[in-house]
Amino acid sequence: MKKLSSFDRTMLVNIIDGVMSLIVLSLSVEMIRAWERDPDNLTLVSILFFFSAATFRFVRAFMHRNESRRDFVRDMVGGILLLAGTALLFITNSSTASLTTAGLLYTLTIVTDRVSSVVRKHRPVNIALNVLIVLLLLILDHSIIALVLLSIIQTMREIMRIAFSQMKMDVLWKIVRKTNTAEILFGMLLLIIAFSLVFPIIEDNIPDFSSALWYSFAIISTIGFGDVAAVSPPGRILSAILGLCGLVVVSLVMSIVVNFYNETKDANDEESDETANASKEARPGDGDGVAVGIIGDGDDALPDQTTR
Repeated sequence: MKKLSSFDRTMLVNIIDGVMSLIVLSLSVEMIRAWERDPDNLTLVSILFFFSAATFRFVRAFMHRNESRRDFVRDMVGGILLLAGTALLFITNSSTASLTTAGLLYTLTIVTDRVSSVVRKHRPVNIALNVLIVLLLLILDHSIIALVLLSIIQTMREIMRIAFSQMKMDVLWKIVRKTNTAEILFGMLLLIIAFSLVFPIIEDNIPDFSSALWYSFAIISTIGFGDVAAVSPPGRILSAILGLCGLVVVSLVMSIVVNFYNETKDANDEESDETANASKEARPGDGDGVAVGIIGDGDDALPDQTTR
């Protein structure tokens, strides 16, 4: 059987992660709805939620089996805990006690993830974030709905990680530091707040600051939702001024980011190629390896390894 290339493997892993994340997210939303509107359907939705989450863990463990022993163990432990919660809910017909116990098992799964993340990354920000999540879990007191809400947040984070897996955040950070992008964005924020303070005074159709803030954002970002609109002459004049500012700011920021991103990315790629070539020359006989792995900055990204 032909071995998958690095690009094909990356696409396959992202597709599997994305599909499974969407399934877990949809069941999380349905569980919230069942809790509020259809308690009779809560049993089935709870079982499907825990079963899909467990399946997701086992699939991830299968993908990690040859790349990272730590990630493989983490996903297997999480899958077993969630599968135990599934069996408990199925046997007891989702009683209150079983929901609480299943919530505890889900909490242990999240704690396992956080411990693995701290072991993987020793950065202070990462440690503080994971400690905050664990404290939040203690405050939630294993409430199943609160944990489902936390699951929605984590699943959305995973989907965002997949969506931006090919974006190099260090490159974007270099762009912010080398250019005036931060100052431009701060100026845009000042414009939004300033115009939002003025609109409620001169425009009857925009009664409060929150509506004005939403309206100003829609204009300066050139989105224009249309749910709120200025109808008075002064309001339309201010809207036109803000819209022109938005066109200038958005086009300027986009051009800066695109140009500097391509230049910085090419420079980093050339530096990486030179380092790789130097390593091969320093270690003769190692050129037969084929790099296999995926690109990503998330906690669950598979590490690059070299197979011979």
